[in-house]
Amino acid sequence: MKAKKKNRRSDIKTVTREGQTLKYLRESRRLSMRKAGRIIGVSEATVNHLENGRMDITGDFIQRFLNAYGYTADEFNLYVEGKLEIPESNLAECLAIIKRLDPAKLKTVKAILQSF
Repeated sequence: MKAKKKNRRSDIKTVTREGQTLKYLRESRRLSMRKAGRIIGVSEATVNHLENGRMDITGDFIQRFLNAYGYTADEFNLYVEGKLEIPESNLAECLAIIKRLDPAKLKTVKAILQSF
């Protein structure tokens, strides 16, 4: 007999503006999920689940993140409401482009990057 799989909230990914904003605020402070978790007093997995919509974000969690990252609730709300735009991750976009380059073009990009 096959065991029935339990439905868990963490099995469902529902990315929210709140989660996207928390991720942006963490990355703006150059914090890994692990380091952010240590500062806030939660596990790295909890940070991941909150940012990626696998766990409901409570007001308590939001406030703990904001205190740790040095942002205000007003700033957070402006990002969530779309009044301040969350910039795309330039690093992630560049890495995705680099992964698609053929070796000859990759040498050119390396030379350009080394000139900075």
